[in-house]
Amino acid sequence: MLPWTELLRITATRWAWTPAEFWATTPRELEAVLGLGHTADGLKRFELDRLIRTHPDTATCGRAEDHKEGKPHD
Repeated sequence: MLPWTELLRITATRWAWTPAEFWATTPRELEAVLGLGHTADGLKRFELDRLIRTHPDTATCGRAEDHKEGKPHD
């Protein structure tokens, strides 16, 4: 059985969560915030380099004015 009262107290006092925020949180999110469970390994430099080559930024990438004008996004 999970100590719901204690978990609610910790999130309310450490992160100033409201009860609604606490109950809207998934167990996995709660686990991550509390530092429990599996921690993900960081992205390796060669993986980042591969992603940059595979998905390069373009001149219009993420520009709001291009989105408004209906210009295609790469």
